[in-house]
Amino acid sequence: MSDVRIRIDFTPLADDEFVLGELTEELADELRDVGEVDRVELPVTDPNAKGVGELALGAVTVLAGVDPGYVQALVDVVLAFLQRHTGRRVHLRVGDIELTIDRPTHAQTDELIRTIQAAIERSRR
Repeated sequence: MSDVRIRIDFTPLADDEFVLGELTEELADELRDVGEVDRVELPVTDPNAKGVGELALGAVTVLAGVDPGYVQALVDVVLAFLQRHTGRRVHLRVGDIELTIDRPTHAQTDELIRTIQAAIERSRR
């Protein structure tokens, strides 16, 4: 089975870099219970720069398969993060499909899971 990388970003509020870094790491840690997570590196803007690239704040990627249980767990982690951090939105990108989540109803959550599964399937082709 081939997997697909899903990018997950959340909106900053009036946060400083320390708070954004902590929240990014919190989300990454929770997603690690679901699958392989990587922090997103910012593009290098200085062609003479050496060393490790800088990490983006508020963005991670997670390796995903289309298994319904996996997608449900991924959505559950994202929704729990949103419940703890009221006022934020999460943006998911699967291939060329982008979704924005804030406070979905139960029916919208079910639709979200189906949409993510379909996007993963489409990206795997």
